[in-house]
Amino acid sequence: MKTRLWIAIVFGTLILVSGSAFAAYAALQSCAVRSNFLDHLNGCPTATEIAIEDEHSKLDADRAALLHQILAAERELAARQCKALPPDRTRLLQQDSFREQDITALYGCWSLGSEYKTRDVDSGKVISYPSWQMCFDTQGQGKQVMRGDDGSVCEGPVQARYGDGNSLVLGEGGNLSCSDGGYIHRRDIACNLNNSGAVSCATVQPETEGAATVPFSRL
Repeated sequence: MKTRLWIAIVFGTLILVSGSAFAAYAALQSCAVRSNFLDHLNGCPTATEIAIEDEHSKLDADRAALLHQILAAERELAARQCKALPPDRTRLLQQDSFREQDITALYGCWSLGSEYKTRDVDSGKVISYPSWQMCFDTQGQGKQVMRGDDGSVCEGPVQARYGDGNSLVLGEGGNLSCSDGGYIHRRDIACNLNNSGAVSCATVQPETEGAATVPFSRL
């Protein structure tokens, strides 16, 4: 009888010890308390691990904030409309324009003086052109308009480029049609900067050998 009682006591004690050990382990897990003797069973993070986790959380928050700022900046930039400023319409042709062969310096409109005249090869009628204008884009492509003292208007395309010796060549490409049904024979036009800083253009008609020199200045 005593033997059975002793066995029951021992068995109960083992159950009690096991239950206490499990409760202690659970408490260590939930409270994150380090235990040297249960180190291999303890699942709680160390202070270093907690600090590293906090640092990772802070970095993630900083990264999210930066991404938000980038997105806001991209939206602001997309809403802006950037336009390139055109060249100066009042810029004069100077030595550096010819030396650098800067065709954009022609941007805008120019006057070729008021002394140009033509003679009708059939009737001998002389027409003066008090207004002769050329306007160019940034690529040197342009349009010219000549207004005669008889009321006629002659107009057509013109292309500017730099030729040999840095002279400015104004190519008509063909005869210039006029509103009265006539035309002005095609001209070879070459412009240069003289010693006084003014630009003048020499015009030659290959078909008629007519020649003239006219100033070239901003309107």
